[in-house]
Amino acid sequence: MRRVGLFFLVFVLALSLIPTPQSASAVGGKCDEEFYSNNDILFYNPCAGATCSAEGGGSLTSPAPSSLSGATNEEKVWNYFTARGLTPVAAAGAMGNMQQESSQFDPWAGEHGSTGNLDKGKLNTGFGLIQWTNTGGSSEGRRYGVMKYLEDNGVPLNASDPSQVDNALLHELNYLWDGEYKALTWQEQVNAEQTVEGNPAIDYSADNTGNGSAMVFHKLVERSGDGATGKQERIDSAKAFLTQYGSGAASGGGEGCSSVGAGGLNFDQATELAKKIVDNWDANFCSGVIDTSGDPGGYCTWTEGYCTAGAAWMAITTAPDPSRITGIPHGYKVADQLIALNSDTYAAASPDGSNIQPFSIWSFGDGGPQGSPGHTGTIVGVGTDGSIVSLETNWSGDAPGATKNFSYNPGHRVAVYEFPSFEAFKASHNGYVFTSMATPKDSAIAAEMGKKIAAYMGN
Repeated sequence: MRRVGLFFLVFVLALSLIPTPQSASAVGGKCDEEFYSNNDILFYNPCAGATCSAEGGGSLTSPAPSSLSGATNEEKVWNYFTARGLTPVAAAGAMGNMQQESSQFDPWAGEHGSTGNLDKGKLNTGFGLIQWTNTGGSSEGRRYGVMKYLEDNGVPLNASDPSQVDNALLHELNYLWDGEYKALTWQEQVNAEQTVEGNPAIDYSADNTGNGSAMVFHKLVERSGDGATGKQERIDSAKAFLTQYGSGAASGGGEGCSSVGAGGLNFDQATELAKKIVDNWDANFCSGVIDTSGDPGGYCTWTEGYCTAGAAWMAITTAPDPSRITGIPHGYKVADQLIALNSDTYAAASPDGSNIQPFSIWSFGDGGPQGSPGHTGTIVGVGTDGSIVSLETNWSGDAPGATKNFSYNPGHRVAVYEFPSFEAFKASHNGYVFTSMATPKDSAIAAEMGKKIAAYMGN
């Protein structure tokens, strides 16, 4: 029987939950496949290298955000790209090009000082983040396309209105991502690059695959007439952005998987997180942050690890205000209590699951929807195809209907499952009946939660 602890109280902020990272992914500085096999790690091969590099921080087809976050334009651009699934290396490569084109990531930037000239049909003069240009005598080329897109989405072409800067920036990024060609034309190729660096002397007409994210983005998107010197400046800017925002680390395996997209974590990232939670169990659960009153020792000493521990950790770590996560009871009550006490953060999941966001917390009843003690866990990823990724401590049994499985038990059990649909998830735990789910009220709240998880995974 998967039982959960009684009430717990939060006494300190979530930041004290973040431990000094440990690494069990390598022994003696090398990848040790036998280590993973001996520790019952199933369906996961960290020795395969760069498991996250092609996927970036999340699904490249996640919905566009409705707002930007960040203190500066460049930070907003970085957050946008990584939220939509670009790896840090890919985001930095794109931004190195944008820096060359629009300086301070000004969405109104105009070539040759033409910022005030917002004529859509103007020829041979760039506009915006990547200096879209009408060339070849066409007055309805790339410049026309992006300006029309702004107007069609309610953004007035008025560079002198400071209230429209964020609006223009967001819509130019959306246009670059999926508006100009209405398809993914560059993201996967740029995401496949393992470094921002490349050879600026390689001709623009060449393939450029493997020449670094800055040069691949230049080839596929920018298409400038720069020579080797100008292209090297793009590379240098990209390296600086990677150092500033991505800790200089290439994406691929381990910390490279720490960019969290709009859909939350993909399956590989979820396994990284699950493993890190239990590998750092003492720091997460023995530091006095969570008090299991009436149950001496609580999550810290109980060998298998309560399912509530994982839900508690997720709620506290991602909460906008951790002090308001005042308690989580038996598993079948967890979601309902979170909604009741934090109604500005969580809402109930709709019956069809259409409003489910990543970092939701769910409850099952034991033998029925109100059966005690029940079981609880978290949804850490939501795909555009309706698939969901669940992470749960104190569970290692089968999950009928799961398309991917991960199980790890170095003394505290944790499991990750990917299900093709919400319905498949609800029917997945034998002997348990789905009760409710507390889901972030909107994508903006979920995105902020994702940043906190990314910070934990990257440390």
